[in-house]
Amino acid sequence: MVKQPRGGPQVEAEDEEEERIEYQLTEPINAYGEDVKVLKLRMPTGSDLIRVGNPVAFYPNADPVKIEHDMPKMVQMIARLSGVPSSSVERMNPRDLIGVAWVLSPFFIPAP
Repeated sequence: MVKQPRGGPQVEAEDEEEERIEYQLTEPINAYGEDVKVLKLRMPTGSDLIRVGNPVAFYPNADPVKIEHDMPKMVQMIARLSGVPSSSVERMNPRDLIGVAWVLSPFFIPAP
């Protein structure tokens, strides 16, 4: 597997059925009493979208095209996909939080 730069995503198949996105945090966060240095997120499902709502607003008719993150929804989505409490996600370095949001964005906008 090719290593990604620090703070970048990496997709890994833990088993043949479940892919995970790994995101190397620039600063560890504490979750359940343990330091988390790599956030491991499962792929989102329709159920996640229904429960949390769409964390990405997409404006294809804007010039230029505009994408915005609804950060409260994104925090909930990251927590749901990673199994890390939302209180821990809220303590992430802003660059990490924004980085993970952009990694997840393609799942929540229409396919080209």
